[in-house]
Amino acid sequence: MTEASGFDAVVRRCFPGATLRSVEALTGGVSAQVHRLDLDLPGGESTSVVLRVHGDDPNALAADGEFALLRAVCDAGVPVPRPIDGDAGGDLNGRPWVLMPFVDGATELPDADRAIEAMADELASIHRMGREALPTLPDRCDPLPEAIEFLPEGDEWLALRSWLAMQAGTAYDGPPALLHGDFWPGNLLWREGAIAAILDWEDAAVGDPLSDVAGACLELRYDHGPTAARHFQAAYAAHEPIDMRRLALWQVYVAAAAQRFMGRWGLQPDREANMRRVALESIREAASTLMS
Repeated sequence: MTEASGFDAVVRRCFPGATLRSVEALTGGVSAQVHRLDLDLPGGESTSVVLRVHGDDPNALAADGEFALLRAVCDAGVPVPRPIDGDAGGDLNGRPWVLMPFVDGATELPDADRAIEAMADELASIHRMGREALPTLPDRCDPLPEAIEFLPEGDEWLALRSWLAMQAGTAYDGPPALLHGDFWPGNLLWREGAIAAILDWEDAAVGDPLSDVAGACLELRYDHGPTAARHFQAAYAAHEPIDMRRLALWQVYVAAAAQRFMGRWGLQPDREANMRRVALESIREAASTLMS
C-alpha cells in the first residue's frame, strides 16, 4: 500500500463517499508524521482533518493511548480536537494512526502578557483534571537521576553534579497530576486572542506538575526572555503554590535534557546556538537556587 492509497483508505473508512482533494505535511511532534487532509464530502461541503501516523519511538504515547487521552481531556473541557477515529493495529502502511479535526489558528502569541497568563490558566486546568478516564500513562515524578545524566560535561558542572548526586527523596509525593509533557507556544493554536487547541500530547504522563511548569518556562525563555518565563511562573502560582527549589530541580532536568537532545530536532544552526545558550543560562540559574 502506497502512502497515497493509505490516505484514501482512511478517508473511505471515516468519511464514506468523500473524495481526498489534497494532502499537506505538517509539523507536529517527533514521533509521528502529521498531515492535513482536505476532503470534499458527498453533500457538496468540504472539511479538513489531521492524520497523525505514529512511528517507532518506544517512549511516545501509542495511538490507542493518544485516542483515549484526547477524548478524556476533550470531555473535561480542555481545548483539544476530539479524535474522529484511530487504529492501533497499524493498517496504514503498517503504522497506527489517529484522525482528528483540523483546527485553524496561529502559534504566535497574540499578546505576550495576556497570552502567557492564558497559558498558565490552561496548564493549571490540565493539572487539576481527574485521572479516572485517563489511559495508562508513564510516571514523571523524579527529576533525578536523569538530571545528572543529562548535565553537560566539563568542569563548570562538577559542583552541581556532585550536589545533585548527594540528594535523596527527590521524588514527587503529592497527588499525581496529568502532565501534557511538552507545553509550549509551538503546541498551542490561537484564534481571536484565545487558545483554540492544545496539540501534541505524545509526551503526556502523570506525576509532578512542576515538570510541565519548568518546561514551559524554558520554552518561553528561548523566544521571549527570562521576564516572560517569570511571568508564566507567577501566573501559574496564582493557581497552585510553587516550591521554588523543586522547580529548580526540574529546571535543571529540562534544560540539561534540551542540551542533550536538541541536536536531533532539525533546528537551524543559529536557533540551536541560541537555545543552547539559553538552556545553559537556565541551568546556571537553577544551580544558584539549589546550592545557595
